[in-house]
Amino acid sequence: MNRPELYRKYRRLIEELADERRPFEVSLTTLRALLQEFQDTASALRPSAAAFVCNELADQLEHEALRSTGKHRRDVLLAAVKTFDGMTFHKSKP
Repeated sequence: MNRPELYRKYRRLIEELADERRPFEVSLTTLRALLQEFQDTASALRPSAAAFVCNELADQLEHEALRSTGKHRRDVLLAAVKTFDGMTFHKSKP
């Protein structure tokens, strides 16, 4: 998966999750699994490319969260941002 596809897929999935009407704890558990999947998928990219996508997603989701009037949406998006901010990508061994 290339950078634009990765960005679009996970932005869409995270925003859909943020818009669902579920208990926050359920959304948070789902979000953690989704972000682990993102990290695993992004690890196939060069570390700089993976970090770029991660930073772009964090920036966009933070912007969306700050504009959001819904508490659940804002909380899910900010939880995603916090996780993206803590992600690191290392060069895989040949």
